[in-house]
Amino acid sequence: MMALPAWIAAHKGDSTRATFWLVKVDLSTSLYLTNCDQPIVFDGHTFIPHKLVVDGLQSDGASTSASGGRLQLATGGATWTALIGAIATGARAFSVTFWEVWIDPSALPSVVVGSTSWRLVATTKCEAAEWGAEVLTLTLGPSADPALSRLPFRDYSVDCTYRKFKGAQCGYAGADTTCARTYAACTAKANTGRFGGFTSINTSDSATAEWQWEDGQQNAYTGSVDFSLREK
Repeated sequence: MMALPAWIAAHKGDSTRATFWLVKVDLSTSLYLTNCDQPIVFDGHTFIPHKLVVDGLQSDGASTSASGGRLQLATGGATWTALIGAIATGARAFSVTFWEVWIDPSALPSVVVGSTSWRLVATTKCEAAEWGAEVLTLTLGPSADPALSRLPFRDYSVDCTYRKFKGAQCGYAGADTTCARTYAACTAKANTGRFGGFTSINTSDSATAEWQWEDGQQNAYTGSVDFSLREK
C-alpha cells in the first residue's frame, strides 16, 4: 500500500480533524457529492452535501484500481433527479471516483482542501443500479476501457478469436504470414498453448446448467438455469 501524504500522516487520528468522502459521478454532466454537511471545494469543483454511504470498496492503494464496492445515495433533491434521469435514459456504465479528504472543521463552511490533505482512493465503474423510495444503490466494479468492459468479454468459437495474427495474444513468431485460425493450423505452427478458440464447444441452441446445495440444516435444494445462443 502506498504511504500516506505527510499532512495526513501527521494528523491521522487528530481530534481536531475530520475525514469525509468526495464522490464524482461521471454522467454527461458530472455530479460532485460529499458526505460532509457543508460544501467542500476540491480540484476546482464544489462537492455538495448529500446523504451517502460508501460500502465494501475494495481498492489497491498503490494504483487506485478498485475491484468492487457499493455507493448508496438517499432519495430526493436535484442530485437524485439528475441521476435517475440519466440512468433511465441509458447511462449504465458511468465511472464513479472516490477521494478521501482530511479537513479542519473550524474552517467550515468555506473549506478548500489543502494540497496534501487528500488522497485518491479509487475509480470504479457502475455495474448495476437499484432504487426504492429511500435509497439508490450503485453496484460498482473495476474501471476499464469501454472496449474491454462488454459482456460477454470474448466470443466463444471453435476458431481462434484473436483479432491479430502474431499479435500479443497470439504470440506466434514463426515465418508464416497467414493463419486459418483453426486448431489444426495452430497445431501446425506449434502454437496450441496460445490458441484463442475452443477445441470443443456446445453447438446446440440451448443448454441447461443444474446445481445442488444444502443450507447447513440437512435441507437439500436444487436449481437450474437455461442458456440460449446469442443472436448474431
